[in-house]
Amino acid sequence: MALSLSSAPATEPVTLTEAKAHLKVDHAADDDYIEDFVIPAARRYGETLTHRAFITQTWVLRLNGFGCGAPVLLPRPPLVSVTSVAYTDSNGDAQTWSAGSTGYTLESPSGEHALHASIRPSYGESYPSTRNIVDSVVLTYVAGYGAASAVPVGIKHGLLMLIEDLYRQRGSNLQGPSSRAAIAAESLLAPFIAWRHDLRYD
Repeated sequence: MALSLSSAPATEPVTLTEAKAHLKVDHAADDDYIEDFVIPAARRYGETLTHRAFITQTWVLRLNGFGCGAPVLLPRPPLVSVTSVAYTDSNGDAQTWSAGSTGYTLESPSGEHALHASIRPSYGESYPSTRNIVDSVVLTYVAGYGAASAVPVGIKHGLLMLIEDLYRQRGSNLQGPSSRAAIAAESLLAPFIAWRHDLRYD
């Protein structure tokens, strides 16, 4: 089983202008560095820490079958939509499983602290039989809060603190939080961590 990013976010949750205002940087000498390296690095760290997708992005989850009846969890909440649920049936043919009364039911929590969405067979139905091969099930879905304006303020504040740490601590060889800014960032992001102890592929 594996989770991979298929389509990266087109924008960042924090703009160059917002980052420079937070850093109190009033020159353009570091604009490219801040925009191309610092902001994306802070976003990736924040998404990894919280197990979330901040800006709209597409993910592909590959599984070796549907499992033994438990719901299939979709990492990196919040979910926007499920694009497709493809699988290889027991005869080796490519199939698509659809949502609906004779297919699967989607449970998709919403809100700033939404946990993982999941799919399961609709009432009276069961998971399709799959061939015993690697990656017999491939789920493609879109996740994220949407545009930068939809990202929760707490997350954006945490990212600004991470940006401060990355910008100020260039060249530091420290491991873990290297400043008060980094510690504050993790504290701000902590309430948004999507905990699932039974999720092994995020």
